[in-house]
Amino acid sequence: MTLARRLAAALSLLAAAALTACTATASPDTPATPAASVEVPTTPVGERMTWILGVLEADADTTPGEWTRVLHEDFQKQVPAEQVAELINRQIRPAAPFTVTAYSGAETQAVATLAGAVGDPFDLSLSIDSSDRVTGMVFGPVATPWEPSASLEEVEQRLRELPGEVSALVRRGDDDVIAIDPERSAPLASVFKLYVLLAAAEAVASGDLAWDETLVLDDADRSLPSGELQDAPAGTKVSVREAASAMIRISDNTATDLLIERLGRERVEAAVVRSGHADPSALAPFLSTKELFTLGWGDPAVRAEWDAADDAGKRALLDRIDAAPLAVDGANVTTSQWQDGIDWFASAADVAAVHRALQQTQDAEVLGILSENPGQGLDVGSWPYVGFKGGSSRGVLTGSWFVRDDAGEATVVLLMADPDAEAVSAAMPSFFHLAEDALRLTR
Repeated sequence: MTLARRLAAALSLLAAAALTACTATASPDTPATPAASVEVPTTPVGERMTWILGVLEADADTTPGEWTRVLHEDFQKQVPAEQVAELINRQIRPAAPFTVTAYSGAETQAVATLAGAVGDPFDLSLSIDSSDRVTGMVFGPVATPWEPSASLEEVEQRLRELPGEVSALVRRGDDDVIAIDPERSAPLASVFKLYVLLAAAEAVASGDLAWDETLVLDDADRSLPSGELQDAPAGTKVSVREAASAMIRISDNTATDLLIERLGRERVEAAVVRSGHADPSALAPFLSTKELFTLGWGDPAVRAEWDAADDAGKRALLDRIDAAPLAVDGANVTTSQWQDGIDWFASAADVAAVHRALQQTQDAEVLGILSENPGQGLDVGSWPYVGFKGGSSRGVLTGSWFVRDDAGEATVVLLMADPDAEAVSAAMPSFFHLAEDALRLTR
C-alpha cells in the first residue's frame, strides 16, 4: 500500500485517538499547562502545516470545500473531504487553540507536536506533493520522546540503524569523527542547489554577475514547487540576491532555474569541478528542476530520447525542454526516479567539500544566504553560525550543515535513500534528531 493510502486510511482511526487524548484527561474548565512554542519553518510543508493550524483555530467550522482544494485526489479516494471536515470539526477543533511544541521536517514531509487548550498533546504527521497538496495526514499519539545520544559513537550506531542506504560524514575541523560510506554516490534532492550558489558566487567574484542584477520571470521559466516564484506573474523581477536567497531559504525551484539560466549550465558544471566533487560527470549535464520534472514525469518519449542520447544529444534535448513551458502536472509526481538516475548525485564527502568551498568564497552575501534557514526548525545547539541546505523527494532525505565558532568549525552531512518511501518518511524524526545530536556533540 502506498504512503498516501496508508496515511489517509489511518486518518479516521488516529483522529479518534487524538480526540481521546484531547478530551479524556481534562475538561474545558481545566486548561492544560501552557506549553512552549517552536517556530514552524516557511518550507512548503511548513506552510501547509501553518494553513492546517489556521483551520483548526478558526472561529467557524471547516468545510469540505476547503479540503477538496488541498487534498490530493488519491487521498480523497480513501478519505473524502466531507469526512475530513467532520472529523476535524468534531474531534480536533474542540481542543483549540493549539501550540506547536515540537517540529521536524524536510521540504515535503513533517511531524509537529500540538498541545491543545485541554487534554494531552498529539502529533500531526503531514506529507505533500510538488503542488502543495496533502498526500498524507495523520493525527495520532505523540511519538516516544527522543533520548539524546550520549556520544558520537552512539550517533554513528543509530545512523547505521536507519532504513535504506545511509551515507554520513561528521567532520570536526579536518578530522572525520563519523564516516559511513562517505564516498558513495547518493541522490541529493535539493542539496544540489549548493552548487548553483557556488557558481553564482564565482561569477560575482569574476565580475560576470552582480548580486543586484535583475532577473525577469517568463512563463517558460516556471517549475513546480517547492517555492513561491512559480506562482508569480510573468514579468516579475527579482535580483540575483533575492533568487539565491529563495533557492536556499525555501528551496524555490523556479528561482533556482532562473539562476541556472543566467549563469549557463557549463558555468555550474565548472563550479562542480572546482568544488572537489570526486566524479563531476555525475552532475553533467547539470539539470534544472524543470528539466528534471520533465524527464522524470513528463512525456515518456522525451525520456526515451534522453536515455538513448549521447552527451551532445542530451544537451540539445535540454535546450528544447527549456524553450517551452513545463508540461508536467505536479499531481503526477508521485513516484521515485532517482533509482533510474533522474536526480542530482554526490557523496557525503562531496557535499562537505562544496560547503567548504562556499565558506572559502568569504562572500558576505553567500554566508548570509546559507545561514538564513538554520535547518528546518532544528535545535542547532550553541553554534553561533550555521549554514544549512537540505532536501527531500520520494524515498530520499538529505541534510547538510556547516557550523563554526571562534574555536573552530564542523560539518554534518546525512544522506538517506530507500525505494520504500514509507520507511524514509517514518525515519524522518530520527534523522533530524541525530543531526541535532551530531551538532551538539561536535562542539
